[in-house]
Amino acid sequence: MKIRVFTSHNFHILLLLTVVASVALNSIRFEAKASPASNYYYKFTVDREGFTTVEINFNSTDPSGESWVFVPKNLSQWDYTITSGEITTFETVETSRVIDYDIYFYRAFIFQYRFTELFNMTIRFDFDNGALIMEPHGIFYSPQIGFKPDSNGYAEVLFNQDFQIKENRAVVVGGSQWYPAENENIEPHRVLFPLQENVVRLQVELDINAEPELTTLRSNDDMTFAFETVRRYEKYVRSVLRFYDKVYNQTARLFNATLSEVRVKWFLPDFQSLLTVGGYIPIFAGGLGEININVVFIRTVNGTVEVIALHELVHRFLDKVGIRPNDLLWFHEGMSQFVSVNLVSSLKYEGGDMEKNNLETSSSQLIQRLGGEDFGSISLQRWSPTSQPADIELGWLYAASYYVVSRLPEVVERGWFEYYQSFFELVGQLSPAWNGAKIGNISELALYLSQAANKSVVPTLTERWGFRAADWSPLQDLVKEASKVVGGLNPVFQPYKSLADFAYQQALVSAEHEDWNSARSLLQLSITLANLAPILTFLTIVGILALLVFVLSRRTRRPRSMVPPPPPEILQPLTQNLL
Repeated sequence: MKIRVFTSHNFHILLLLTVVASVALNSIRFEAKASPASNYYYKFTVDREGFTTVEINFNSTDPSGESWVFVPKNLSQWDYTITSGEITTFETVETSRVIDYDIYFYRAFIFQYRFTELFNMTIRFDFDNGALIMEPHGIFYSPQIGFKPDSNGYAEVLFNQDFQIKENRAVVVGGSQWYPAENENIEPHRVLFPLQENVVRLQVELDINAEPELTTLRSNDDMTFAFETVRRYEKYVRSVLRFYDKVYNQTARLFNATLSEVRVKWFLPDFQSLLTVGGYIPIFAGGLGEININVVFIRTVNGTVEVIALHELVHRFLDKVGIRPNDLLWFHEGMSQFVSVNLVSSLKYEGGDMEKNNLETSSSQLIQRLGGEDFGSISLQRWSPTSQPADIELGWLYAASYYVVSRLPEVVERGWFEYYQSFFELVGQLSPAWNGAKIGNISELALYLSQAANKSVVPTLTERWGFRAADWSPLQDLVKEASKVVGGLNPVFQPYKSLADFAYQQALVSAEHEDWNSARSLLQLSITLANLAPILTFLTIVGILALLVFVLSRRTRRPRSMVPPPPPEILQPLTQNLL
């Protein structure tokens, strides 16, 4: 979030007192422990582009006292004006000093004050993107509100005339609850909130009477990435495209694949999932769709949007190499998280380190909760886009997925990039099934992970992490040979390439059921068909040509049928008539 300095000094104390009196007369509940002697009044003014100015007015009738309030972290980005009384001492500290945890963009301004009749102070600052706007919709998500809990708190939001507050879509989001604004405090372009807690944010959903002004920006090569955006967010798009240009070659080497015409766009989340979904990709029968990134995250720490963008890009790479999310969602999500946080961290983005620390903390908490690393207890293997294990929080599944993918290189004692690069080189040699997938189940996955490591990972997957996977080591050499010769066979050698591939796929099915004899026979058949496919194709073509030549030659040698002359008795009447 970018915060700017605001220096206007025209806040009216009389307006504040009038509003507070109005609130009192309407008997609006205020449940926090509070003293009527002091009040915090927040005023947010939102313009047509979402830019928001903030005024925080504090007033007290106590002769002296101490209070604190959250302000932007950078001291140069806010100022204050005292219109009555004086501040005797002050300091700015981390928010953990006053609420037991840190909030990244904010610090606590602690001050002692005194006066003869009334103390009044106004703090001012502003910031971009207080409202995120993608016409015809928008969401206002306030900066963090925080103040000493022995004061009353009120917040007012004023919107541009093109904005209309949606019914039942103006709420206060606190640490322990969320609650809507009272109907009598909502007008079409204005809403007033009495605050029941002292550390909260405001969230208001908007309808906007306008059509979006869209444009599309492309990556440097003009062909790999195309990002559609409303024009007000162009600078953020350019930042994401620069990041994609930085990491594309490295990710292409890792996955042994290339991409083209990757479509990217922002999305505005729904009211209930404002910050719970960073990005997504639609899943279709033929593959994955465009990358969608939650535009709200442009207000977060530098690198957070990049982690989201790379996470979704990894999904595209995995689908391209033949690993589908329908079959192995845990591997998709684990690899997407692991690769994104590591590469973003390596480029010195602060958000990459923060996201990596969050994942490590979450996975540690999950293991502590489970009493071990048996992820079979949360049915991780059965997780799919259409089936989430019952009674399991989604965050635990992501944490377990990240943990498995991040710890596998440690198990096989290889550097993570080198290890997974070897794995994807093996996958690139495989022959795809009818649906384009090259790896369709965990046993196949374990086989090639083991080949990349030159040691079996099946015991770790099954005994340590609770997966159910068959150990295909008895057929490892045959599978490796078959996948290489079948996968490397030119598609022109038909129908023998298709027959070899069918035999190979059936062998994998037999191996999954541990029918080793059938699997071995089918693998040998697929290898034989693949090796003989060129000569068999040649002989087949020669045979077909010979047959065509034979058929054509028979047609040319066949005697022409002659029409016999008419009998004399037919000609005689005609001759008589001619005479």
